[in-house]
Amino acid sequence: MRENGDFRTGFLTSQTWSIIRRRAPIVPWCKGIWFKEATPKYSFLCWLAAHNRLSTGDRLLMWNPQATATCWLCNAATETRDHLFFECAYSEEVWRGTVRGLVATGSSVLWSHLVHCLVHGLQDRITTFLFRYCFQAVVSAIWYERNARRVGEAPKPAARVILFLDKLIRNRISSLRKRAGNNYEKAMKRW
Repeated sequence: MRENGDFRTGFLTSQTWSIIRRRAPIVPWCKGIWFKEATPKYSFLCWLAAHNRLSTGDRLLMWNPQATATCWLCNAATETRDHLFFECAYSEEVWRGTVRGLVATGSSVLWSHLVHCLVHGLQDRITTFLFRYCFQAVVSAIWYERNARRVGEAPKPAARVILFLDKLIRNRISSLRKRAGNNYEKAMKRW
């Protein structure tokens, strides 16, 4: 079926999608979350975080007043999206340890500032890609660690998570270098 209601013998996914989807204005953070070189599961998790739809302690408390709302990573504050990414001492250490060569040492860890940097980019295309990918990888690693602790697994030290993220990002750069040729040669040098 077409948008005007006529039937058609062929099927086009794009036309079907246009008919069934609800159109909304493009949000400002879109290009910082959905970018070409992103890993889809990381993008999706960041999309949920950008919409503030992750089941953080403050949201769980709204559904169940007996739920634990304390941060599982630092046990010091109410777990909100902004606290978890990256106002919490643990997640801040992981974030700063991961992006130590990309951004200034004293740069902000506020969610709104980081999203602004995701959207507007940093110095150049390679640094912007690395920053965006680091952001998504760290958000994913922090969320994974938080959930692991929540179900009783032993806490991982921040240094171990940082090493894991460094290897993950190096592997991603290597895969892009193989696929995209020289376009990402500078990324490994920058990293």
